[in-house]
Amino acid sequence: MKLVAENSTRKDNGDDQLIPLINIVFLMLIFFMVAGQISQSDATFVSPPESIAEAPIDDDALQILIDAELTIWLNDQQITLEELEAPLITAFEQVEDPESFTLAVKADGEVPVENLQALLQRIKAAGFRRVTLLTQPGEALP
Repeated sequence: MKLVAENSTRKDNGDDQLIPLINIVFLMLIFFMVAGQISQSDATFVSPPESIAEAPIDDDALQILIDAELTIWLNDQQITLEELEAPLITAFEQVEDPESFTLAVKADGEVPVENLQALLQRIKAAGFRRVTLLTQPGEALP
């Protein structure tokens, strides 16, 4: 007594053709996970002015954002210009090497120069001497 017929062929239901496609999709997923760069987003949208200068950015630096509506953010917390000096002094006093400690300012391109100068004066009053103004890459002039 035979349970399986001699001429029986394996029924092709089309799933075997999907296996290479699934392999390719998973390989692409792994590639983009490894190759992609995840960066920290800002607390608010800021469109900084363009510059052709390229300087390295210290990832550990304190970051101050000022948007087009003149709202100031210190490390993703909204703060007023008058309140800014105290946390900056505290941060400056806690560092081991004050000369190498930097502060990054990311200002919107629409911020008036007077407001940016007032912000930089508060930063200087807190004791910071190294301030980096963050910009976005621009095209070189001919």
